[in-house]
Amino acid sequence: MSRFNVKGFPTILVFGVEKDGPFPYEGARAASAIESFALEQLESNVSPPEVLELSGPDVMEEKCATAAICFVAFLPDILDSKAEGRNKYLDILLSAAEKFKQSPYSYVWAAAGKQPDLEQQVGVGGYGYPALVALNVKKGAYAPLRSAFQLKQINEFVREAGQGGKGNLPLEKVPSIVKTQPWDGKDGEVIEEDEFSLEDLMGDDGDVAAATNDEL
Repeated sequence: MSRFNVKGFPTILVFGVEKDGPFPYEGARAASAIESFALEQLESNVSPPEVLELSGPDVMEEKCATAAICFVAFLPDILDSKAEGRNKYLDILLSAAEKFKQSPYSYVWAAAGKQPDLEQQVGVGGYGYPALVALNVKKGAYAPLRSAFQLKQINEFVREAGQGGKGNLPLEKVPSIVKTQPWDGKDGEVIEEDEFSLEDLMGDDGDVAAATNDEL
């Protein structure tokens, strides 16, 4: 008690960002006033939302293993969307995260084909990008977004997922997450393969044929 200079009871201390330096609540002792004050503190002290790339098992463990709901977005290949398109998708997801920042949710994303086992288990792949699923690793369940990847639809999806149970499907097992090279924020580069002319490809056969004809 002496550590925090508590001199009387009841005393309400608020532990904000500075865990070792709480400050006392000095408002009305009515339940409604205390509740209102607590909500204000929650709003001011909640961490800013973030959307991380699912680039390895460590991200899965940190963001999805213990979250009430982990929202996983699967975005088109960078060659298809380019950096501008990918950033637009990420901004949409970040806006949803901001709206529901007081809820115990996490948000991650992976590029198309980078996490094949997870995609296979939640039925994502082929031409179905972008896609979004609500994942509960602890319960071994997921629910897919069945509408457009737009802010209004995603906000509704997050709200419904928080109510629980609607459209949930079982996971076969805990998804296997592989380590990938994180996106560098740039447009993708097309890797050009060496070109061969028909003459180069058929050169040896032509020489052999010529030699055979000479012998005849």
